[in-house]
Amino acid sequence: MSRTNPAAHSAATEPILSANDFARLEILLCEERGATRDRIRSKLDVATVISGHAIAHDVATIGSILRYRIGDGPVQRRTLSLPDVSHPNGQFINLLTPVGMALLGSSEGTCQQVALPDGGSVMLELLDVEFQPEAEVRRRSTWVPDDNGPDAA
Repeated sequence: MSRTNPAAHSAATEPILSANDFARLEILLCEERGATRDRIRSKLDVATVISGHAIAHDVATIGSILRYRIGDGPVQRRTLSLPDVSHPNGQFINLLTPVGMALLGSSEGTCQQVALPDGGSVMLELLDVEFQPEAEVRRRSTWVPDDNGPDAA
C-alpha cells in the first residue's frame, strides 16, 4: 500500500499525501464505485504519506488554493475540495475528478498526463500552491519563546 516517509518533500513524481488527506481518501474509497474508486485506490497505493506538519508548502493538499493549466489552456485558480464542498461556481475543483485527483499530492512544477473518462487525456501542470492549510497552521502556531514574564523588563 503506501510508504511512510519522514522527509517533508522529495523530487519523486509519486504523490505526497498528508496523513489527514490519506484518511479522507480511505473513507471516500468505501463510498465510491467504478472508475472513481479505481482512481482513489491508485492514489493510495503509490502515495508517500507524511504528517501534516511535515508536508512541504508547495504540495497540493485538500483545501489548497491552486493555480494550474490544462494543456495550452488558460491558467485556472481553484480550491481543491472534497465532493460535498464543491459547487459549480468555478471556485472549487472536486478532488474526485480526474484532474482533481491528479492535483492532490502533486508539487509545484509537476507536469503529468491525466487520463479522462472518455478515453482521452490532457496534460496538467501545477503552477503554484497559493495557499495550503497545513502551511497556514504551521505559520499560525509558530512558537514564540517565553519572555520570562514581568521580571524580563
